[in-house]
Amino acid sequence: MLPLFKVHKPEGIGEILEGVFDSGFLTEGDYSDQFERSLGDWIGNPNVCLTNSCTSALDLARHMCEVGKGDEVITTAMTCMATNLPFYQVGAKLVFADIQPETGNIDPGEIESKITERTKAIVFVHWAGRPADLRAIHAIANRHGIPVVEDAAHALGAVYDGVKIGAHSDFVCFSFQAIKHLSTADGGAIACKRAEDSERIRRLRWFGLDRSRKDTQRWSQDIPEGGYKYHMNNLNAAIGIEQLKSIDSLIDSHRRHAARYDDEIKNSKIEKLKPFESGESACWIYSLLVEDRESFQAYLAEHQVASDWVHVRNDQYSIFSEFRTALPNVDSFERRLINIPVGWWLSDQDVDHVVRIVNDY
Repeated sequence: MLPLFKVHKPEGIGEILEGVFDSGFLTEGDYSDQFERSLGDWIGNPNVCLTNSCTSALDLARHMCEVGKGDEVITTAMTCMATNLPFYQVGAKLVFADIQPETGNIDPGEIESKITERTKAIVFVHWAGRPADLRAIHAIANRHGIPVVEDAAHALGAVYDGVKIGAHSDFVCFSFQAIKHLSTADGGAIACKRAEDSERIRRLRWFGLDRSRKDTQRWSQDIPEGGYKYHMNNLNAAIGIEQLKSIDSLIDSHRRHAARYDDEIKNSKIEKLKPFESGESACWIYSLLVEDRESFQAYLAEHQVASDWVHVRNDQYSIFSEFRTALPNVDSFERRLINIPVGWWLSDQDVDHVVRIVNDY
């Protein structure tokens, strides 16, 4: 079976982790500092703060946007529930906007009409690693003075208008969970547009204390703003340092395989998403739309190709039932969605096989 996901393991990682244990410093420290700097250099934004998960990063973004009970957040239902849970947990109202049927991303044309005086943030995922229409979204956000939060869990390495995702919006949240492009077993990061925001987040992720203080009195410093325990530890960071050494080649493999699917899948029963022309997708997954997806999934499995829809619309969960509204494009997209293997673990022969099987359906 060609797997839909596979965890990349850096060479010699066991010995490196043993060295972290031997150092006696397992929590945030030299390794996390190094990974944070290296990640910022790679993204092209020094205002990057590591976290223990993308969900924690999103919660920090929620805190920075001052979203609380009764506030409104314009967001997408076509995403992982982690995109929306941090806002729901504090009593905010989720205002779901429809998606573009050809991309799976939030439709900017849906956003402006949903803005009210209670709107505190615009939140969205970059579906499958294809950047959303940031130019249009930022124009709307700037007109109304509303911060933008990108869930870039799918989009590490994606490029929009010549700039890597992570340097465009107020807050951009990344995932290093097991099956992402760069896995630290679990972990995440939040990139900020403004240096003062990243400095504040570095305190918030560790109770509100300035951990950069190296003296013995750092526990005695004042806490002017209460924070969380959201920092990344040295073990996860050590994995991240090693994973970052091969991230370009891994993402290039995803893109190369996706480009072949774009060119070679030609089946009138199968709809492909619209190619991205304003930069480069990270191609974390490759989405297809098919009317009889359960039959198609069974057919793929019969021919040794794993598949899944990966995420389901958030408004199907009962906790979000009060926020349900008409989303005709989400209806059509989610009902037909199936994702096929596209990752670095596929050989050229594997891609040949997937193309042939899909075209023969």
